[in-house]
Amino acid sequence: MATNLQFVKETINDTYRATTISVTDCFTTNYKVYAIIVNGYTYNSTAYQVDVRLIDNSGSVISGSEYEYAWLQLRSNATYNDNKSTSATNWDRPFCTADLLPESNQGIMYLFNPADSSSYTLATSQGASMNGSGDLRGSKFIGVHKSAEEITGIQIYASANIFEVGTSIKVYGVK
Repeated sequence: MATNLQFVKETINDTYRATTISVTDCFTTNYKVYAIIVNGYTYNSTAYQVDVRLIDNSGSVISGSEYEYAWLQLRSNATYNDNKSTSATNWDRPFCTADLLPESNQGIMYLFNPADSSSYTLATSQGASMNGSGDLRGSKFIGVHKSAEEITGIQIYASANIFEVGTSIKVYGVK
């Protein structure tokens, strides 16, 4: 895969303890592959699951059972765990889980052909976090959006208000 990244867009959360962050109008046919870097989400009482949904060309968040995924989480203090689905309403934990303070979680996702309305959108990602007791977690993820449609954005979300002010999502086109 090429390694020349071209900056496309950045969204920085400015809401205290938000549950969602969306980056809209960031995928075009200028690139076939995009890198999405998420940095800085934490929570101060427990670790939370962070999920992803795509945004279509009308600006709607796609929440139908159109997502397929598999992930593996490696934990330094326990055996690994994994999960998969062939008909989910989102991509489950592609960036690992939200971290406990004072650490923050980080991850990178590659999206393939999101703006191509005649292709499925494919994803790979990896993430790392700590569990609050100093135990490291790492994750690997693969996914497919099983509907050939034009995707123009991405939303990350959680069931709790975990995204602190300053959490950022950066989108790059890959040449």
